[in-house]
Amino acid sequence: MASEYLSGIFSLQGKSAIFTGATGGLGSALASAFAQAGASIISIELADDPLSADLKSKIEDVKGKITQVHCDLRNPKSLRDCYQSIWESGAEPEILVNCAGVMKRNPCENATDDELDLLLDVNVKSVYISTQEFGRKLLSLKRPGKVINIASVTSYQAGFNTSVYSSTKGAVLQMTKAFSTEWASKGIQVNSIAPGFMKTPMTSQYQDNQKMTDYLMMRVPAERWGEPQDLIPAALFLAAPGNTFTTGACIIVDGGFCGK
Repeated sequence: MASEYLSGIFSLQGKSAIFTGATGGLGSALASAFAQAGASIISIELADDPLSADLKSKIEDVKGKITQVHCDLRNPKSLRDCYQSIWESGAEPEILVNCAGVMKRNPCENATDDELDLLLDVNVKSVYISTQEFGRKLLSLKRPGKVINIASVTSYQAGFNTSVYSSTKGAVLQMTKAFSTEWASKGIQVNSIAPGFMKTPMTSQYQDNQKMTDYLMMRVPAERWGEPQDLIPAALFLAAPGNTFTTGACIIVDGGFCGK
């Protein structure tokens, strides 16, 4: 009996999970894990995303189901229309994972308007619109649901040359709290995860930098880079049917970086 209860409260069997950024390093690991837990994956991605086929293979390798829909996250109308097409296809709003994100490093005085526009469009505006469209559908159906936003340790601690990125991830943290405050009474839970320094294609240039690695070994008590798989337990908890009272929270997965 206990075993059935435990498996039930963490199972995503029969659920649908909408992802942005599922073709990225963190997103593909989470989408694959959700598929293994029983969820059908709906991936919002660019039509010419070179990693689209890899994601499809990864989900199918774990016997999961995936539907890939196309839009430009930087275009609000394209994103809103994408959600309309998702609902018209008969998909149910149950879980949303906003994992899309981009990073540019530059000293504050050198940050460009193009960098500001790109990071604000992808890291902030698309997350807001995606959450808004998902929540609107839940509210219209009077149903509960779960939103998971990917924040960052830079939501708490700004590093050198990350002024724009840190600003956008700070916005994700506050956005999560704002949405959760307004929607908690409707059963819509909005939470976030703040990854630390993770081994992904986005950080590949820093992984090969011995000076950067030495710095991390001093700053991260776990004394290692994080792996995308390190986020899976936190994400599954936030998405799990047994989690009904956690909202507005941010789970920090950083090997102790923020606590030092």
